[in-house]
Amino acid sequence: MKKELLKTSALATGVALALASMSSHAATQPSLATAGAATTATFSGGATVNGGASYLAEVPAEVAADLVATITPAAADVGKKGGIVVIAEVGNLGFFTKLSGGIWVPWDGASILPTVTKTLTESESVSVLDDLIGNDTSLAGLTIKAYVGYYTGDNPLSTITYTAAPMEMKIAEKAADTCPTNTTALSGVTFAGKSVCQLPSGDPILTDTHLTNNFSYFFDGNVFIGADEDTAVADKVKLTIDAGTTIFATEGAAALTVRRGGMIFANGTKDHPVIMTSELDVEGIDALNTRGKWGGLVVSGSATLNSADGFGVNEGVGDTYGGGAAPRDDDSSGSLTYLQIKYAGYAFSPTNELNSLALSGVGSGTVVDYVQTHNGADDGIELYGGTVDAKHLLITGTDDDALDWVLGYSGRIQHLLIDQTTAGDNCIEADNLGANPTATPRSMPTISNLTCVGSSGMSGSGHAFELKAGTGMKLSNSVLGGTFPAGNEGCIRIAGTDTFTQSGESIATLNGTLEMRDSRITTQCAENLEGGSVSLSKPANGPWNASDWFGAQTNSSIGTVDLGGTNGWANGSALNALPANIPADAFFDKVDYIGAVKDDSSDWTKGWSFTGYK
Repeated sequence: MKKELLKTSALATGVALALASMSSHAATQPSLATAGAATTATFSGGATVNGGASYLAEVPAEVAADLVATITPAAADVGKKGGIVVIAEVGNLGFFTKLSGGIWVPWDGASILPTVTKTLTESESVSVLDDLIGNDTSLAGLTIKAYVGYYTGDNPLSTITYTAAPMEMKIAEKAADTCPTNTTALSGVTFAGKSVCQLPSGDPILTDTHLTNNFSYFFDGNVFIGADEDTAVADKVKLTIDAGTTIFATEGAAALTVRRGGMIFANGTKDHPVIMTSELDVEGIDALNTRGKWGGLVVSGSATLNSADGFGVNEGVGDTYGGGAAPRDDDSSGSLTYLQIKYAGYAFSPTNELNSLALSGVGSGTVVDYVQTHNGADDGIELYGGTVDAKHLLITGTDDDALDWVLGYSGRIQHLLIDQTTAGDNCIEADNLGANPTATPRSMPTISNLTCVGSSGMSGSGHAFELKAGTGMKLSNSVLGGTFPAGNEGCIRIAGTDTFTQSGESIATLNGTLEMRDSRITTQCAENLEGGSVSLSKPANGPWNASDWFGAQTNSSIGTVDLGGTNGWANGSALNALPANIPADAFFDKVDYIGAVKDDSSDWTKGWSFTGYK
């Protein structure tokens, strides 16, 4: 770090973290430039309030925040004895360096002292600050800056490699006692134990808006964030929602709509999720039967659709999504982390319905991790084209399809848990494009570690999967359990001539574009797989059926599905005895189990999600 460090501020600490504890999240740490001896080394890092599910430039003063970094040493340095160094400046309090054992001492501007000495590995995770609450430490309003680095051998000054500029964590000022900009106070009204501010409906919000968690927020019509036009990420209007914030809507068609010209940063934590719900969500609500009480969350982006012109129009709210002839597949609409969406999904008519969460033409720059939809009318989550990836999705109690995709959706999903505990329809309904089933790009998501828990209460036409209108799917390491309706369409329904022909003209020539490998289905589901020669699950005299298709899948089997645990969806010993084969793509966590939840002790749904319907 040498004397250049004196030219810039710095922050830090150096407690080693297990890499695995950070790799199970969807967000990518911001990259940091390298300086010093080993120019091929790389650094990344940032501030997070949720263990790395998302990274923030500014953290709320009321919520515990961490500052973390990852060092990838130069290949020649891996295996050598080295030291990890952290030097920090906290606001105007001066520079400090962290020694072994977590002891901070003032930095003299020259000494290079390690926080830990060890044999360097290919990736070193460093916790710079841990569980810092600005209000509790009198640091609200300050900016903390930090360098991290490493050296090899016994001469740190000659071998030190470090971040060329500091990573920063700005701690917000203590939240004001007045309603934030673009909201107004509702006198005498409280919700979730807090005073209430109202969001404007009708005209779009066109300036950045920050909803602090010392209020709850209400809206009684459609709220629009940003302009209804393709906008560069840097110019988008940003809606920031702090952890622990509740937003509630009037009963009816009210929806929160983030347009292509807007972004949403709803960054909850395990202990303090962001909640979007109905005004009826008060003590005594009939949680088993209440659905469709407000519109839901609609997020639009400028990524690829396979519609004729590359655009679509959101049902219910009427704004445009997609990138047309010039899509931006890396577009960002912000981040949704530790978010509950409850009792949403308003129906204007049978063909004009809002879902709990609509991701419409959303790009891969968007972070979606730890999101629950609960008791939604129509679909839990619908993906209208786009390239957005997601992890840790929990969809409970939906009265139609839990997960739905169409219009050429091609993202990646891992850790997907669906519990159809009421009169729902399909766990997954999937289309390419109804008007043109061979449209390109073909819907082709890659999904790993799904658990679908069926229920005898599902509608008579419900399925685990309904794969139609030309869709593809690359599904692996998944579990179908519970109970599925016995009907002539089967537990897995494959429909539409083009779905078959694009997937393989025969069982012997299946091409891997519609697959369910390394998976287990319950015997009851297998007994219901479509198998007749004439069936709604395939064209009359079609080339193959769902039974033959499942039988041709690599390492997939029929047998015991022992789901249990606190919530009834954690794997038992029989499922955990089955091998996992996680996709090689770096997006996917390299877990050693199939299904969404390995066991009750590692159930990632606990602590932040709503399971009151149990």
